[in-house]
Amino acid sequence: MKLKLFFVLALAAVVCLPANAQKKAKKTKAKTATTAVETPAAPSIKPVDGKTFSEALGIAQSESLKQYLTSRENIDAAHLAEAMKGMTAEISDEERAKALAYAAGLRIAQINKQNLPYFNKQAAGSMDTTYVDVNTFQNALSKAVLGETCTMTADSAMKVVENQIKYQQEIYKARNLDWLAQNAKLKGVQRLADGLQYRILTEGTGPVADDSTEVEVHYEGSLIDGTVFDSSYKRNKPSTFRPDQVIKGWREALKMMPEGSVWNLYIPYDLAYGERGQGEKIPGFSTLIFKVEVLKVKKEPAKTN
Repeated sequence: MKLKLFFVLALAAVVCLPANAQKKAKKTKAKTATTAVETPAAPSIKPVDGKTFSEALGIAQSESLKQYLTSRENIDAAHLAEAMKGMTAEISDEERAKALAYAAGLRIAQINKQNLPYFNKQAAGSMDTTYVDVNTFQNALSKAVLGETCTMTADSAMKVVENQIKYQQEIYKARNLDWLAQNAKLKGVQRLADGLQYRILTEGTGPVADDSTEVEVHYEGSLIDGTVFDSSYKRNKPSTFRPDQVIKGWREALKMMPEGSVWNLYIPYDLAYGERGQGEKIPGFSTLIFKVEVLKVKKEPAKTN
């Protein structure tokens, strides 16, 4: 911001003035015999009074403040006047503290609203369900924070939450295992001893990778409900890695797939991301379905650190 830079440069000039003055004094002293003393020129800029400068300062910062409010504070442009009322309000420190606390509560309500689909996903298995009632949740949260009487203790409440999430995990795990059992019966699906299943879509004829070989692949990964969680096809850019850098199911399959192969992989959770899952997109106990296309198997072993 130019205005901020102006103040920074002004401050730097003030801080550096004594040293510069000393240097100039020394030089002047050395040249007193031959150099005439210069008369300082009058400033060419006309100063303004403090009120005029204060008004100019506010106007100069207005665009930056508007951008901050709309982009960082997510204030709708139609409600900027309300923000300005708060800024210019002449209220006591106590009233201001209460207003700030109220605003914090509004922000927390917004965060709760954003998190609600994830609460539902964990507790009921679906993000678009109405299992978690937001009013009941927030009223209970408010009472507990304020130390008011609640229907259960904090420990017992945590136990209820943990048990419900565990129940949903068991349901999800059983659903994924059943899906694998049914998938194994389909024509063309082959199953290995550790549970990895695959179907060959295109037979490759090129070299096969080992743990130290880099492989260039295109792939798309999804859950059993069809949710796509990753796709190099959508990025329009293949990925390159070694078999020893990926999950167990991939590692095993890549060392079986000749260059040019296209397979569907059906990977049980214990050969993927296990009980914990991976981020928000892959829950624990997830069976992962991949279409994998081996574009190139490099002949030279990959360099390791």
